[in-house]
Amino acid sequence: MITHLLAIDGGGTKTALRLTSKEAHTAGPFITLTFGPSSLTQQGLDGIETIKQAILDVLNSYGLKSEQVAITVGVAGAGNPLMRQELESALAVFPYATVTTDAHISLIGANLGKPVNAIAIGTGSVATRLEESGHTQVFGGWGFPIGDEGGGAWLGQQATRALIDSMDTGIWTPIGQKLRKLIGGERSAVLQWLKTATATDFASFASFAPLVIESAQQQCSASQAILLEAKQEVDKLVTKCCADNELPIVFLGSLGQYYQTHLASEWQQRRIEPRGDALDGGILLALQQVEKIYE
Repeated sequence: MITHLLAIDGGGTKTALRLTSKEAHTAGPFITLTFGPSSLTQQGLDGIETIKQAILDVLNSYGLKSEQVAITVGVAGAGNPLMRQELESALAVFPYATVTTDAHISLIGANLGKPVNAIAIGTGSVATRLEESGHTQVFGGWGFPIGDEGGGAWLGQQATRALIDSMDTGIWTPIGQKLRKLIGGERSAVLQWLKTATATDFASFASFAPLVIESAQQQCSASQAILLEAKQEVDKLVTKCCADNELPIVFLGSLGQYYQTHLASEWQQRRIEPRGDALDGGILLALQQVEKIYE
């Protein structure tokens, strides 16, 4: 018999888990734990092992058997069918485990299962919509560096380009100077850093995002230009998701709060505060799974 619900939010920097009893899912008490990164795009098979081991650790710590727990795993990269199948195969030992994307559980959690447009801007950028029918749509979120415009990794990449431009021209902008202190001001140092921080190393580039915003506030023209382009890209993403409906709009992610105050008033007028997070969404989906089993 299922007695507990477990939600997993797996990403490129960490894996968060929330465990709660089936009866107390709305008010707690619940346990939230954090493990290492588990993005299927970045960590691949290592990420799968992290997720599986995290689930086993939680079940063992609280004396639960696998058949007692309904599990929802929302993980970055689950849109790739091959990687998703690999994860599902690894989790076959848990009879009530389902796999979806991290964007999906964020969408469900944003308005606690009610229709909504969710604009998530963190390391990357993606917009999702939950319609009245229960149908979901995804816009953007193609991954860095080909997409995810306006996200932290994209901002950091543009900042790195500003550093390179300063080195080539000899005209040092504030953002160029800040990155020079972190990376180095010699060509060899930058090339070595770029070799280490490959195009798929989201975290290295994303770590520069706060410096871009800080420098823009200090009147750095290069940073202001980066953020102007970023706002335009995010506005395009919002338009794709929200222009053909009247649903409320929720901004999520570490950069969501920044962008929501810089976009057109037509979007801000529809904005509501998030009612929940990705783990709330995962718990709701796990509960729905239980209800289907026992209906």
